Amino acid sequence: MNFRPPLFSDLGEEFAGAFGNVDAQFTIAGVLLPRVRAILRQWRELDLGEEQGQAVEGTTHLLSVAADMVPGLVSQRDSVTIFALDAEGFPTGISTTFEIKNHSDDARAMVRIYLSGDI
Repeated sequence: MNFRPPLFSDLGEEFAGAFGNVDAQFTIAGVLLPRVRAILRQWRELDLGEEQGQAVEGTTHLLSVAADMVPGLVSQRDSVTIFALDAEGFPTGISTTFEIKNHSDDARAMVRIYLSGDI
């Protein structure tokens, strides 16, 4: 049963096509899927650690992809290879593979995927 309204299913690929800044190729349950356009965001966070108020800094990497492009995605089992794009949207030849740390699917157009590792 698909809980995603048809309107959102159609919008996912449109968002990725318009705002995508990377190509992504997922390996889901050991099967390599075709490349898809995705939106990669990253930000640095600074917080205080619990012991002695030590500053702790980390980077969060969030990948958004059309939900219909990653059927069966499972956190901490699957992986994704991210291919960098140049200013015109063409692959640069630079790629890195990451494990899927966690993902969130709220039945809207895009799935939000948190990556393990540093880019």
